[in-house]
Formats: sequence, structure tokens, C-alpha cells
Amino acid sequence: MNLEKKKEIIAKMLGVGKGRVRFNHERITDIEDAVTKQELRSLIKDGAISILSVKGQTTKKEVKRRGYGSRKGKKTARMGKKERWVRQVRALRNYLRAVKGQITNDKYWEAYRKIKGGEIRTIARLKEYLGGKQ
Repeated sequence: MNLEKKKEIIAKMLGVGKGRVRFNHERITDIEDAVTKQELRSLIKDGAISILSVKGQTTKKEVKRRGYGSRKGKKTARMGKKERWVRQVRALRNYLRAVKGQITNDKYWEAYRKIKGGEIRTIARLKEYLGGKQ
């Protein structure tokens, strides 16, 4: 006998989904014989019919979306002009420090001031200015 209708009735009675209603296979004959809602309630009480607990949702890790479609505002709104400048100057000064032993002290400080003034903005330009001695 198909017990799907009984599952539907129990689910509606208890306010749960059909998927949560489970029958005890050893007491299938008792469940088949039950006709009224009162009989089904007594079978639930006896343990012939059980209701599974809610599974719940797994939590997922939030991913920061940084693609072009998610970006709003200008480039300077996402990273300030000063922050960009500081990163650029630090990179140039680090490179200049690395080649300090290969150039004269005067050339070092001249390049240092040109970096600060914005005349030299890239490492390639700095290498060109130092004359390939690094």
C-alpha cells in the first residue's frame, strides 16, 4: 500500500514538510491500518512515526567581489592619491637604497630629491637616470 497520502496528512497535521516524516519499518502494518488522524497521533506518540529535525543551512564564507562590475566610483575613490603616491615613493626609495653602494653619494641624493619631487616616477626611469650602473 502506498503511504504517501498518510505522510501528507501527518505533515499537514504537524505543520512540517513531507520529507521530514519517517515511518518505523517494523511497525508498517500498524501505520497501514491507521485510518483516522487520532490513530496517526497515537502512532506518533508510540514512536512508530517520527519527525526528523530541521537540517538548517550551512554557512558559507563571504567572498569580496572586486571585479570591474562591482566597482563604484573613480580609481581615486578606491585608493586615495596620497596612498598611491606613498607606495610609489617607498618602492623607488627602496630600490635606490639597494643600489646605494654602486653610485656616488651626490648622485644618490640628487635621485632621492627627484623622486620626492615627482620627476622620477618609475623604477625604469630611475635606472635610466642612474645610467645603468646598478
